[in-house]
Amino acid sequence: MNAELTPPQKRVLEFVESRVLKGDNPPTYREICKEFGYKSPKAAADHIAALEKKGYLSRQKGRARSMKLTKEAFGIPLVGRIVAGHPDSASSDEAVHLPIDPEVLGIRDRSKAFALRVAGDSMIGRHIVEGDLVLLEREKAPRSGDVIAALIDNESTLKTFVQKDGTTWLQAENPLYPILTPQTDLAVQGVARAVIRLLDV
Repeated sequence: MNAELTPPQKRVLEFVESRVLKGDNPPTYREICKEFGYKSPKAAADHIAALEKKGYLSRQKGRARSMKLTKEAFGIPLVGRIVAGHPDSASSDEAVHLPIDPEVLGIRDRSKAFALRVAGDSMIGRHIVEGDLVLLEREKAPRSGDVIAALIDNESTLKTFVQKDGTTWLQAENPLYPILTPQTDLAVQGVARAVIRLLDV
């Protein structure tokens, strides 16, 4: 996990990210100084060096504008698909990052943010359908009624987490699917924070 950023380092990183997302070249030290009112390029250089040391940026020595965002710095990783139907093994053959700042979703630690592509129709009652991207936060304790990605009896699925009268189960949001009660174990992989639908244009 990358080291925590100071507020100025975070602002500089967000500026670099915004440039990259727009398709522009990474900023120069002078452009960073202009953006934040620094009087000396050394202030910008120090922030960039700190971001590089902490693993958020990489650079090629001797090359101008060679600054690159690392995968850890850039957006939310789309790690595969999850079945919103009968439990199955979630695939992990996708290796892209969604250009979304996790903090917009209330996820302060970006290393805990990930996304899964939905397969199946068991969650249509929560307006989650085949092909949607579900953005989740790992290591967050779910509350009853939360949509979660879960490993139930060693198989992954996307369902509503329900706790009542000391009993825990996973609720499908489609009457065609049964309630899932763990026979051996239930592990929460992540709590859903948002859903993105990609529309065909």
